[in-house]
Amino acid sequence: MQITKREIVFEGNHLKFINKHAITSSGENYVWETIERKNIYNGRAVIIVPLTEERELILERNWRAPLESFVIQFPAGLCDKENETEEDVARRELLEETGYIAGKLIPVITTSLCPATVSTIGAHFFAPDVKFSGRATLETIEEIEVIKVALGDLDSFFLDLPEGTQLDLRVPGVLWIMAQKKLI
Repeated sequence: MQITKREIVFEGNHLKFINKHAITSSGENYVWETIERKNIYNGRAVIIVPLTEERELILERNWRAPLESFVIQFPAGLCDKENETEEDVARRELLEETGYIAGKLIPVITTSLCPATVSTIGAHFFAPDVKFSGRATLETIEEIEVIKVALGDLDSFFLDLPEGTQLDLRVPGVLWIMAQKKLI
């Protein structure tokens, strides 16, 4: 597949909708509709997998407007401040969204977040020793409930989510990768 032209068809405050004109491997022309974020640097985001000393995973029940539903996710955020490292963003977002402070941050995996539609790349970090420091400082648009789940109770939690809540499958996927790397 070869991209021959990028055409911006709509530009909002935070997103650009782009038609990517391509020639397929069989020589046919095709237009792929994609989305790019405008409010991040280097097309990057961070995702934090926080664990307390009591071996409780810190998750978020986060309202997501596209789904009109709550979603179980890891704390995360966009690299939206110039000259801020991914580690700095991870620490800031964890504190802002959950009230927890990360000591050590261990890189887990960097991967695309929604490769069929959006170009954003996510760097996942494990924070194995988070400590609660106080209340989260959410942005006006954020509606997040912090949920602590013991590592041994994750399977039953995932299979019996709170009503009106969906599961972001990246959560068990990243936890599986972490188990394979012997991080948890």
